[in-house]
Amino acid sequence: MPLFFFFFFCLATGQTWFPASHHTALRPPKMLAELLNSYNIYPPLSARSPLPALYLPLGYSVLILGYVLGPGSIRGFAISSALLLLALQRPRFTAGDVVQDYCLSGVSIVFLLNYLDHGTAGGGPRYFGRADHPLPRPVGREDNRTWAQKLKWSLSLTATVRGIGWGWQVKGVPAHPNAEQSRFRFVVGKAVEVVWRTALKGAAVYVLGFCRVVAQASGTAPLTGWLLDSVACWCVVVWSFNTIGAANAAGAAVTVLLGVCEPWAWPPVFGDLGTAWSVRQAWGTTYHQQMRRTFQQPGIRLARLLGFKKGSFSSRYLQLYSAFFISFATHWFQSYTVSRSDQGEFAFFMAQPVVISIEDFVAWVWKRSVAPKQRRRRSLAWLELYAGYVWTIAAFTITVRPIMRGWTDTGMVGSGGPDEVVALRLGSKHGATYFGG
Repeated sequence: MPLFFFFFFCLATGQTWFPASHHTALRPPKMLAELLNSYNIYPPLSARSPLPALYLPLGYSVLILGYVLGPGSIRGFAISSALLLLALQRPRFTAGDVVQDYCLSGVSIVFLLNYLDHGTAGGGPRYFGRADHPLPRPVGREDNRTWAQKLKWSLSLTATVRGIGWGWQVKGVPAHPNAEQSRFRFVVGKAVEVVWRTALKGAAVYVLGFCRVVAQASGTAPLTGWLLDSVACWCVVVWSFNTIGAANAAGAAVTVLLGVCEPWAWPPVFGDLGTAWSVRQAWGTTYHQQMRRTFQQPGIRLARLLGFKKGSFSSRYLQLYSAFFISFATHWFQSYTVSRSDQGEFAFFMAQPVVISIEDFVAWVWKRSVAPKQRRRRSLAWLELYAGYVWTIAAFTITVRPIMRGWTDTGMVGSGGPDEVVALRLGSKHGATYFGG
C-alpha cells in the first residue's frame, strides 16, 4: 500500500524521481492536450471566436428545461447530450479575458453534472425551507401541478450549490451567525466583506509579484529561492480563498438586496481555519463546499453500482479518488480552454487523495499504537493538533507549487481586475528595486 501511494504521488506531482524519458510519458493530461492539438480538434488560442452572448444563458435554459420536463429515458438522453455538446464547444471561444475564460468554462460541465444528479432521478430533491422553521410539507417535483410551479421549483433548485434549504444540503456547511439579521444589515455586512476580501487578495498578489521577481534573480540563494517560492504558493492560496469569498459575498448582497433570497440562505462560504488540522479536514470542513455534491455524487453512484457497502473502506476511498478526479478533469478542461495544456491541475488535484490516504494511514497507526486513555491527556492532544497543523501546511506547500506556477504563468493570478493588475506591477517593481539594492 505505501508503495502504491508513493508511485501515485510521483505520477500526480510529476516529480523527477523517474528518468527524464519516463517522466514525460507519465503525464496523461499533457498527452491528451497534445492529442487534441495534433488533430486540430480545437483552433489555436489566437484563432478562437468571441464567446456568443447567449452561450451561458442557453446552457442554463437547457438545464432548467431538463428540470421542468422531469426524468425519462429519451428526455434524459436529449438534455444530457445537449449540455455535453455545449460544454465541448467552449474551448472554441474566448471572452477576451483569461480569468473569465478559466472560471466560466467549467460552468457548462457543472450544468451537465447537476442535471445528471438532480434531473434524472425519480422524485427529485425536496425543498424544506429553513432548518429551524421547515415547511409543513416539503416540496418535491411531483408536488408541482402547473408549468409555473415546475419552473419556480426548477429555478429554486439552481439557486443553491450547497443545497441550503433542500433535502440534499451538503456536509461541512458552517453555522450561520447572521441568519436572523435584517436585510439591510446583512447587505451592508456583505458589502464590507467584499471590500476587505478584495484588499486581502490584492495584498497577496502584491507579495506574489515581489517574491517571484526576487526568486528568479540570478543571485538568489537556493534556500532563499525555495522559501520565496513557498511564500508565493500561499499567496495563491490566499488569493483563491478571497476571490471565491468576495464573489460569494457579492452574490449574497445582490440577491438579498433584490429580495430573491433571505439572509439565512447564505451561510458563510468557508469554515473556521482552526479546523484545518489535516488535509482531509481542510477540504471537507474549512474550504468551501460549493462543488461537494457535484463532484461526490458520481463516486457514490459508482460505489452503489459496484455493490460496495456504504461506509466501507472500498466505498470511502472510491468516492475520495473519484471526487478529486472529477475536480481535476473539470479544472483541466478550464486550463485547456485558456492555454491548450495542463497548468498543474493534474499534479495538484490528484495529489490530494494520495496525501489524505497517507494521513489516514498514519492516523490509524497512531490510534492503534496509543491507548485511548493516553490520547485524552491534554499534552498529547495538543501534540496531535499541532502536528496536524504542521503536516497540513507542509502538504499544501508542496502540492500547490505546480498549479501556482501554472496559474501565474497564464495570468490567472494578477489579472482579475484593475486592483490585481496594479498590485502585481507594484510587487514586481518593488521586488526588482529590492534586488537591485
